Amino acid sequence: MKWRNRHERTVTQVSDTEQKIVRSRTCGCRDFYIAKLTQNDAKAYVAETPVKLARAIKAKVDEKWSSEKIYSDDGTEEVINSYEGTEIELEVNALAPQDRHGFLVKTADDKAPEVAVGWRERKLNGKYDFKWLYAGKFAEGISEEASTKEGKLSPTTKSIKGSFYERSLDNAYEISVDESNLVSGDTKAAEAIKAWFSKVQEKNGGLG
Repeated sequence: MKWRNRHERTVTQVSDTEQKIVRSRTCGCRDFYIAKLTQNDAKAYVAETPVKLARAIKAKVDEKWSSEKIYSDDGTEEVINSYEGTEIELEVNALAPQDRHGFLVKTADDKAPEVAVGWRERKLNGKYDFKWLYAGKFAEGISEEASTKEGKLSPTTKSIKGSFYERSLDNAYEISVDESNLVSGDTKAAEAIKAWFSKVQEKNGGLG
């Protein structure tokens, strides 16, 4: 009988823990923001006030890692994982000259400046997953196409591609907050998402 009571308490504790984890599919994407970096070195990381890009359609993010095995005693001793960068493609409804504001390359001799990029993804439960990638460049130009009108309008979109990487200050490359899984103790994270795009968010200055 005592064993049964202990077992029941254990099941209840596990159930409570499982209820705190919320898994909800992504069903939307919005609010692309770009912030130019004025300093990105071992001494400091400084970003300008973020500026909103055009209306968001889709974000494609490909985070790349490599693995290397170290062998000893005729077996695997350790596996070393290395972050190689994040490739990102943003699809928007349209781009105006004001949207470009210096973060896209348009001449052969120019160099794209470093930027941070942020956005949020909507979940089926109505909550959002907020993200910032700390450092990268949109140096791959703009993907676009246009076609003649054939009976009905066929609106097109614009895509920009960039390569992002870890910043020099602390090797951090991304910060995010999943609104679905905030708990009562995550007060600084809850405050940060209220003004997520007012600045590039920091763990020790908005996410504590």
